[in-house]
Amino acid sequence: MPLQRWYIGIDWADQEHMVWVGDEAGQCVKQEVVKQEAGELSTLGRWLLERQSEGTVLWAGIEKPHGRIVDFLLDHNVVVYPINPKSLDRARDRFRTSSSKSDLFDARVLAEFVRTDHSHLRPLQPSSEEAQELKVLTRDHHRLVEGHTRLVNQLVAALKEFYPLALEAFSEVSTTSAMDFLEAYPSPTTARHLSQTEWSRFAREHRLRGDCEQKVWEALHQLRPRVPGYVERAKSRLVRSLVAQLRVSQREVEGYAEEIERFFASMPVGELARSLPGGKSGTMVATLWAELGDAADRWEFFRHLQAEAGATPVTRQSGKHTAVGFRFACNKRLRHAATQFAFVSLRLSEWARAYYRRQRALGHRHWEALRALAAKWLKIIFIMWRDRVLYQEDRHLATMARQTLTQAA
Repeated sequence: MPLQRWYIGIDWADQEHMVWVGDEAGQCVKQEVVKQEAGELSTLGRWLLERQSEGTVLWAGIEKPHGRIVDFLLDHNVVVYPINPKSLDRARDRFRTSSSKSDLFDARVLAEFVRTDHSHLRPLQPSSEEAQELKVLTRDHHRLVEGHTRLVNQLVAALKEFYPLALEAFSEVSTTSAMDFLEAYPSPTTARHLSQTEWSRFAREHRLRGDCEQKVWEALHQLRPRVPGYVERAKSRLVRSLVAQLRVSQREVEGYAEEIERFFASMPVGELARSLPGGKSGTMVATLWAELGDAADRWEFFRHLQAEAGATPVTRQSGKHTAVGFRFACNKRLRHAATQFAFVSLRLSEWARAYYRRQRALGHRHWEALRALAAKWLKIIFIMWRDRVLYQEDRHLATMARQTLTQAA
């Protein structure tokens, strides 16, 4: 039987962490600043193991669910409670009436919050190393896609300023043909000097045929107001730079997508995910499954998953007043993946398409109907995740028909 339990509060930072340790009565046992260095972390790790060898159970509170310091605590058998920053901010008012704060004070509040309110908190249940790697890959891929989108938007904004005919000629500036054209002809002056022979050769090399070839050629030779020379020279330099960055970004985004598909296919849950609509290729289902994780106690019930994904609204009720609003506090990446999956399922699933149409008929807007559909899919995915069963469209349609008959009866 453990002799005692101590509570650790960690106010983390990039270079150093403030650590405050209290006993079961809330009295300070230890406080120190630990730098993010091998030597100091090793010393802290040795102290943790010594306390555990004496029969002390260690629980820690920290304002993040992942990172090097969290991995360090888990490796040393510390029970970690991730604390929402909003909860910590409200807990500070228990210990002071002014707005003053410090790293030491925050560390103490974290430890005390775990000591007094641990029954309302959920300890961190880390997924397997394989699932965590998939999560890192998908999140990094999402950041690369966002960076690629920013580059595309910057290029479009630059072309609108001095080279709008390029946008009319190529509706998508991130295509290979558009980037090759902008690299070879980065300004209106260079485009006007393009001959019919040169254009025919370019169109042939990039497989622009028929109406498409003629449309681009006509767009390039429409009369336009002339742009000052200094603007054209400066902006053409920017266009070449953005195109060069776009090529690298696009190559890396595609490489990441291929790596995620390969890695996810090698995982045991890959077969389950591939049974979903659109799950046989792409990164969408892999991203959704990465946010689910594989820790056994991660999701208590399907409503927990729906709330975490922001697919269900928030209800505020007081007396006779009831208000239903959008759920802002959620896992944004999980919400994006679930909503994207619901949108793709409109094309691939018969019942999903019918459910979406019913939601629109009730007066719901497009995104509201998609979130409602995402909530339905998350319930199905939760059962697949919990019971390790494949998705079968026919079986689900039969279940829905049986439920409809039961309700009618």
